[in-house]
Amino acid sequence: MKEEKQAYMELLRGIAIFFVVFNHTRNLGYTLYLEVSGGLAYWGSLTLSILCKIAVPIFFMISGGLLLGRQESLKELFRKRILRYLAVTILFTLLQYLRIVRIHPERGFHPGQWLRFCFTGDIIEPYWFLYAYLSFLLLLPFLRRLAAVMEKNGYLYLLGLKAFSTVLGLFSFYTGIASGLSFPFLSDLIFYPLIGYAFLGKPLPSASPRLRPAMLMTGLLACLFAAVMQAHFYLKTGGLGLEGFCSLYVWILASLAVLWARRIEIRNARVRQILCAMGSCVFGVYLIEDMARNQVERLLPVLTRFCGPFAAAILFTALSVLLSMAVIGIARKIPFVRKLIG
Repeated sequence: MKEEKQAYMELLRGIAIFFVVFNHTRNLGYTLYLEVSGGLAYWGSLTLSILCKIAVPIFFMISGGLLLGRQESLKELFRKRILRYLAVTILFTLLQYLRIVRIHPERGFHPGQWLRFCFTGDIIEPYWFLYAYLSFLLLLPFLRRLAAVMEKNGYLYLLGLKAFSTVLGLFSFYTGIASGLSFPFLSDLIFYPLIGYAFLGKPLPSASPRLRPAMLMTGLLACLFAAVMQAHFYLKTGGLGLEGFCSLYVWILASLAVLWARRIEIRNARVRQILCAMGSCVFGVYLIEDMARNQVERLLPVLTRFCGPFAAAILFTALSVLLSMAVIGIARKIPFVRKLIG
C-alpha cells in the first residue's frame, strides 16, 4: 500500500514538472496560440496553456497530503525543512548569479547584489515558487492545527466557497464588474494544501465506488473543454489577460487530476520503480530546468521542421525535463546533494 501511494504521488509530480517546464516555454509553446491562426498548433497550445496551470496546485496538494497529518515540533520543522529549504534557495540563487556573471562578465560579481537576489527571489522568474513554498512551510503549524479539527463538511464548504468565487470571477471577466468580496482562505497557500490533505492524506472513502478513474478523467476532459472553448471565445472577442481567466478553472482541473491519480492502480513493479526514481528528481529539475531548456532550444528549429510547431513544443518540453532529470540523477549520487534536494 505504501509503495502504491508513493507511485501515484510520483506520477503526479512527473506530470506537474512537465507542465511547469511547458509553462516556461513562452511563445515556443505556452503562448504559441497567439502566433498561429488555427489548426493543431492553436488548439493544442491553447489547451496546454490552460492545463499546465495545474502544476503548482498539484505540488501544494501533494505537500498538504504528505505534511499536514504529521506531528512535528517547531524545532523539527525548522531544522528538517525550513533551514534546508533556505540553504537550497541561497545555493541555487548563487549558482544562477554566477551564471549571469559568466554571461555578462562586465557586470562583475557583487556579493550585495547576490544577497539582494536571495531576499527578493527575482534572480530568475521561475524561482518565485521557492519563496511561495517557503511561505507554506512557515504556515505549516497553523495549517496542521486547522486540518486536525476540520471535518468533511468543512472541506466541502471550502470547495463550495471556491466554486462561488469562480462564478464571481467569471462574472467579472464577462461584465467588467468586480465583486468586493474576498476570501483569504482560498489563497493557494491555504486552499490547496488543505484540499490536498483531504484528497491524499486521508483513507479512500469506501462509499464512493462510482468515482472510477475513467469517470474522473472524463470529468477533467469535459471541464478542460469548457475552459478551452470559453478562452477561445474570450480571445476572439478581444479579451486580454487570458492567464487570469484560465486560472479560474485551475482548482477544478487540479482536483480532478489528483483524484484520478489517487484512484488508478499502478501494479507493474518496474513502472512503480521508474516513477519513484523520476519523482525523486523533480525538485532538482525545477531548480535547473531553465539551463537545460536553453540548451535543448537549439534543437527546436529542426524539431519544428520535422513535426510542426506544437509537436515540437511538446518534444522540446519533454527533452528539457529528461535532460534535467539525467543531470539531477547523476548529481544525487553525491551525498551532500542528495541530502539537500531530496
